[in-house]
Amino acid sequence: MVAKNKSERLRRLLSHGYFAPELPPCFVSTDLARFRKSIFDSIAAMPAVRQQSAYYRYITEPAWFYFPRFGKDDRRHGVPNPVSYLLLSKAIADNYVHFRRSAKKSRLTSSPPVFDWSGARAVMRPSVDLRDDFRVDLSSRREEYVSADLRSFFHSIYTHSIPWAIYGKDWAKVPANRGYNHYGNLLDLLSRNLQGGQTIGLPVGPDTSRLLAEVVASGIDEKLRERLGVTARDASRYIDDFTISGVNGERGEDIIAALRQAALHFELELNNEKSEINSTATRHNIGWKQAARAYIPHGNPDLPSMQQFFYEVGRLCEAHPTINVEKFAFACARTAFIRSSGWRTIQSLLVNAYRRNSTLVSLVVEIFLLRQIDRGDLDLGNLKDFLDHRLPSLARANRTGEIIWLLFLAIRLGVIVGARAAESLLQVDNGMVGLLAALAKSRNLIQGQFDLAPWNTSHTSDGLKGPMWLYAYQTAVHGIVPGLDTAFIEQDPFFAPLFAKKVSFLRIENGFASVAGTIQSLRSENERISRVRSDFLEDFTVDIDDYDDDDFAEPDAAGDAVDDEGY
Repeated sequence: MVAKNKSERLRRLLSHGYFAPELPPCFVSTDLARFRKSIFDSIAAMPAVRQQSAYYRYITEPAWFYFPRFGKDDRRHGVPNPVSYLLLSKAIADNYVHFRRSAKKSRLTSSPPVFDWSGARAVMRPSVDLRDDFRVDLSSRREEYVSADLRSFFHSIYTHSIPWAIYGKDWAKVPANRGYNHYGNLLDLLSRNLQGGQTIGLPVGPDTSRLLAEVVASGIDEKLRERLGVTARDASRYIDDFTISGVNGERGEDIIAALRQAALHFELELNNEKSEINSTATRHNIGWKQAARAYIPHGNPDLPSMQQFFYEVGRLCEAHPTINVEKFAFACARTAFIRSSGWRTIQSLLVNAYRRNSTLVSLVVEIFLLRQIDRGDLDLGNLKDFLDHRLPSLARANRTGEIIWLLFLAIRLGVIVGARAAESLLQVDNGMVGLLAALAKSRNLIQGQFDLAPWNTSHTSDGLKGPMWLYAYQTAVHGIVPGLDTAFIEQDPFFAPLFAKKVSFLRIENGFASVAGTIQSLRSENERISRVRSDFLEDFTVDIDDYDDDDFAEPDAAGDAVDDEGY
């Protein structure tokens, strides 16, 4: 069993909490986790600046990308600079016991920071089913309830509110209490430093942001309980999505006002367009998941049965236009897609589905790769035609998340991207797009001349701190750009320790290696979520201690004595 000490928490945050889950599995951070001690020790050994650690002044910018959301605008996600992320993760790991105590003040959350030691993420992803379960039960007991969420929650968090939530706003604002010996202030500083010094926002994607956001939201819950006297039977919060019923029949308008005041205490605002008073006589969206599963053909389905599946799912989509029924149904039907006959038609239907619902991009790529591994019958000619026309369209709209997935697909399948499509990518200032395009070029998967000059300007010390850091660093580590002088990395005091260990953030063959392995991994994740859901339904609370033992008995020094290669 893994010793749950500070060092292992840091390892987990680095290896499974760094790259956003919306990215392809080719982006990895296991090397960063493996060599975490030597990298941090090298950085910590740098001469102090004004009696403070040199890294307190290390300011960087994330690599940003946009990923589609169902029925909404694409959301901006971030991949922080790896040095900045290491520093923030270490501050959280070192103080996790106290940090978690702050998160536990909520008593209303259905999305607590459950540390996961064996799943796909360091912090277990919450399930929206818990919000819906609470609303169904609440509707049987109350006349109405308020639903509301916070406006642009992650992107609007004021980093100074992190110590406010941990220590209390009045205490945190006292000048004598603002030193970095108080870990809440250090978290505030490092959160600013990894996003260009800005005090507003946390990058969506890393698990550190999930943890920090949950602490701030728990502070709102605490204020809400003080104002309204609500308990877990009266109110619940799923990330930033509140469901509240008054204890003594308070009016919905008064509840919304109380929630607005609680959010304002932490410099956050309610989303007025989504703040509603709901009658409990309203029909709930239940049963559609069971209906979708019921239409999935079993065994080795033929084309007519799969066409019927598409038809029935379409009907469910029309019945529930605000729910991403299609993504859920297709995810549950992975095995049917992989084993079915009549693939050429199904491939076209899946591409068509992605065109009208861009949130399907990652799932369609996964199905295509697993189908090719299992059956080897993808229509690569049609796929090339699709990519050559789709990539320029996405590039013009800066839809970087979709571009990243489609480039990953092309490289894994060895599909050659046409010159016009490749040329369109050069207008996209994105480190992950640039890196995958450069890799495709190095593998002769791009037709014609393809000049990387627009991206190569990032091969500087400043480039390592900017949003193109992944391209600047990784192309040098992999030797993707011929003749590149790597002195700009070797002479950079923050990145030199990574380069010395050949830390890599790209393994293009990682992920979707087998059908059985992929399905088993998904099944394990579902079992974890089911366990939390069962616990929640007992009393509408999730006890973090049930999932994340508070085990710091083993001295950290015992682990620190091991060499990096085995650490």
